[in-house]
Amino acid sequence: MRLLATVTLRSNQFRSHFLPIVAIPEVEEVVLVADRPPPPDVPKIRAVIPSPTEKRLLGRAGSKLVRCARIAAQMHPDWILSYNIMPHGVNAHVAARLAGTRTMFHLIGGQDEWRGGGWRSDNAVLGRLPRPVRPVERALLRVIRKATVVCTMGQAARDDLLDAGLRPEQVVVVPPSVNLDRFMPAPADAPRAYDVVTVGDLIPRKRPWDFVRMIAELRRLRPQLRVAVVGDGPLRGEIEDLARALGVADSVDFLGSRGDVASIYRSARVFALCSRHEGLSVAMIEAMACGLPSVVTDVGDLSDLVHEGRNGHLLQVGDVQGLASRAEELLSDEGRYARASAAAHEDAAGYASVARVSELYRRLFLGEPADVERPS
Repeated sequence: MRLLATVTLRSNQFRSHFLPIVAIPEVEEVVLVADRPPPPDVPKIRAVIPSPTEKRLLGRAGSKLVRCARIAAQMHPDWILSYNIMPHGVNAHVAARLAGTRTMFHLIGGQDEWRGGGWRSDNAVLGRLPRPVRPVERALLRVIRKATVVCTMGQAARDDLLDAGLRPEQVVVVPPSVNLDRFMPAPADAPRAYDVVTVGDLIPRKRPWDFVRMIAELRRLRPQLRVAVVGDGPLRGEIEDLARALGVADSVDFLGSRGDVASIYRSARVFALCSRHEGLSVAMIEAMACGLPSVVTDVGDLSDLVHEGRNGHLLQVGDVQGLASRAEELLSDEGRYARASAAAHEDAAGYASVARVSELYRRLFLGEPADVERPS
């Protein structure tokens, strides 16, 4: 099989979605149309990047559309893959019409990619809408319905698409994968520099101010608390100011974007996420594979992997006191923590290993039933 894909992702996201695909023996090559090259450690990928002149004349989305259409017409790929409906899903649909081939849309941003017209999505255009716009929502759903297969990150996103009228056989849950050779628990007696870690862009939907307020609550219970914030974004200055205002700046290390995030997980004890919406967080899966119980908001598809009381806790958006209380319960009870840590690794490895997700993709590409049981 030869595949054409269009997306631009950060390195860890790219690996989580593409390592299972290139692991399929039948996949010979993936031609990637993107804004930048993929990580060099992912094989079988041939990147095509629009030139600065193309981007200047056609814009980022338009230049990738022209490249996709041209390559599809010449290559006649077996499948065209896209991640996020705007603009990549639209580009894939146009290219597939020209090439007469099949499409697989990955809605990695969850329901908010299309619900309300994408007004709460991360898309640079749709995310600026001040309120839900139903005509835009209907237009996005029309594009989604054109896909041969629609992959969601979890069951809640799939259920919403079925309620919107998509066929059950068309919509399949395919989680992001975790490379268990990179993301593994540290030895039980290894020193831990951080009690709590969060990883993600410092953007509004991640509600990083709630994370800082959670830390302020937790600091009252644990004066020696140490915390890591991995990631960068437009809210960083504001969040650092908030940490100073709440008197916890000396407890929090703002580490920025890091390439060694696996080692940071292994030096931490609990993972936290305060988002107002998610698909299924790649960062959370990786943290859990490293044995970190997760204390997160109950949004998107996070509950597909976080099982209340077993491997972490699910709280309502904005419940900073609840998030702090649950983190303190884990940090203060070694027996409880050890059980939750072991369960976190077991559940992440069983649900999102590269081998399991690769088999899901292989069956979809070959037209076989895609139900792959988790290891017991």
